[in-house]
Amino acid sequence: MAILANRVKNSSSSLELVRTILVTLKRFFVIFFLGLSLYLFLVSPKKISNVSIEITGSVLSAGLVFYENIFESVNSIKQKFVYFQDLEKRNIELELEVARLKHLQSEVESVRAENIALKDLLTVTEEEEFKYVTAKLLSVSFSPFSKTALISAGRKHGVEPDQIVTTDSQGLVGKVIEVSNNYAKVMLISDVNSRIPIKTSSSREQGILAGNNNNSKILYLPNNHLVQKDEEIITSGHGSTYPAGILVGYVSKVTENDVIVNIAADLSKTEFVQVLLPKE
Repeated sequence: MAILANRVKNSSSSLELVRTILVTLKRFFVIFFLGLSLYLFLVSPKKISNVSIEITGSVLSAGLVFYENIFESVNSIKQKFVYFQDLEKRNIELELEVARLKHLQSEVESVRAENIALKDLLTVTEEEEFKYVTAKLLSVSFSPFSKTALISAGRKHGVEPDQIVTTDSQGLVGKVIEVSNNYAKVMLISDVNSRIPIKTSSSREQGILAGNNNNSKILYLPNNHLVQKDEEIITSGHGSTYPAGILVGYVSKVTENDVIVNIAADLSKTEFVQVLLPKE
């Protein structure tokens, strides 16, 4: 009985403690809300607006700083990109300039070689002095088996078979094969029967130019020849018919087996030719 009374007493004490705590908390919250209400009542709308403006300004300022930093970063990247684009463009320009200078150097070397060759030719041709007779080119005849021309100069003008026919500026035309008193027939250098000792101006290779109607070819070149496309072809002076140093044509194609030559003289644009007469 005493134990039960003790328990009832202890329970009553615990309940009392809980009531005390709840009452205290209730008073605290009442006082807190009363104080908050009083503060809000006393604070003017102007102060509330100022606080709002301050907060808004702080947020916007922080955002503006962030935006400016981002803008500066993007602008910096853009400037670097433009710089590297300009650098790449300049690099390409320099590469093109280097290529142009290399090409120019190659042309200078080619001209130097041609000058040396021309000096050699001048040395030779100074020893060969020819008189000539000028004749009108009357007609040009092309057939599958021959290419000939008729000119208005014959035996009474001093023209004889095997004499050389040239143009004033374009080079070799062919040689006289038939003569009458006033006219002569010329076998063109593109005729299949034409054979002319030649040499190349730069590589200095020697051979025989054989007419082939459409494309003349150089025969008897060594296997390791150095003939190149666009080289000038001139008479070598070997033999008794063609004097040295007369322009014949230009190399148009070089293959493993053939060297093709375009004839320099364009008879479709030629009105007069010259027949070289022998030295007295």
